[in-house]
Amino acid sequence: MKNPYFSVVIPCLNEEHFLPFLLKNLNSQTYTDFEVIVVDGNSEDKTAEVTKEFKSKYPLFLHTTTTRNVGFQRNLGAKKSKGKVIIFFDADTQIPKNYLQKIAQTFETKHPHFLTTYLKITSDKPIEKIYESLSNLIFELGKISKSGYSFGSMQAVKRSAFSDVGGYDIKTKFGEDGQLFGKLLKHNYKYLVLKTPRYIFSMRRFHTEDAFKQFTLQVKIIANLLLHGYHSQFSKKYQMGGKQYQKR
Repeated sequence: MKNPYFSVVIPCLNEEHFLPFLLKNLNSQTYTDFEVIVVDGNSEDKTAEVTKEFKSKYPLFLHTTTTRNVGFQRNLGAKKSKGKVIIFFDADTQIPKNYLQKIAQTFETKHPHFLTTYLKITSDKPIEKIYESLSNLIFELGKISKSGYSFGSMQAVKRSAFSDVGGYDIKTKFGEDGQLFGKLLKHNYKYLVLKTPRYIFSMRRFHTEDAFKQFTLQVKIIANLLLHGYHSQFSKKYQMGGKQYQKR
């Protein structure tokens, strides 16, 4: 059996509520040459059980680790995967039916080594629409400045390039996703930011906590990364886990 074109890697922790939406999205894709690797951080909820329900839909593999670290879990998923291109999604990301089809076409016709796409937020709230516009703008600026700023909610990388730069830095407290793309840019790998297709970005942190406070926090974190670097003692540690966000 030949290896799949895409390996979709999803790190998660206590995501029984959100993960099934993404797994259903994957089952509806017009492009089917992919495998799915779910790397669970030994969840206390039914994440493992809901994952196994999709094993009959497409090649899906569940790996469990006691190390709850998003970078470590992504690296483990990549190590276990077999695809030519590795796509990393967060467990609360959602995608339209033609998403993988368009990503595959881009890799085959424009030959990037890595890419991300614009995000979409399904909300009419002004603060959230501003966040959408600013995020997409920052993706473009990250490409121009070679900082590689992007979100781990969707990153696609050729296996060879990912291995060459050593994958995600598991010592990074916050921003390991942008850091990975920055390393790839410094190695002169070809990078694309696609305006379409767009993935649906989850605003669950904004919905559970004060939206304006979350917005300003994100700005502060970005500024801190620029001023002090990824290993700064001032960096806020990324908190995994979907249980606290089940009220959407």
